[in-house]
Amino acid sequence: MLRPDQVLSVLIVDDNVGLAENIAEILDAEGYATEIAASAEEALPKARARVFSAVVTDFRLPGLTGVDLIRSLRKEGQYPAAVVISAYADDGTMSAAQDVGARFLGKPIDVGLLNVFLSGIARVAD
Repeated sequence: MLRPDQVLSVLIVDDNVGLAENIAEILDAEGYATEIAASAEEALPKARARVFSAVVTDFRLPGLTGVDLIRSLRKEGQYPAAVVISAYADDGTMSAAQDVGARFLGKPIDVGLLNVFLSGIARVAD
């Protein structure tokens, strides 16, 4: 859990809005500030308008993939911690996530493990 004076922002990107809302609700309860986007194209302007500590994105999205989103952010000079989630935990998907410096989590999401990843960001931010 975050210290009271420490608020990390997390952009959650998933075309399954119900899942994104569930993740946001859990992270909000842990003290994170969250924002949701349903596609990479919707997420990019949000990321340009606000600096996020982390991005949690589905791999398969309409249009650009989650990895494409992370790659675009990196090209724009933004380096939020990244977690790619997917129901398709094959070597290609995991490798693509690793290639952009992202952690990979399969679906259904282990929220405890996601929180461990994000807690690591909080420790680095200290």
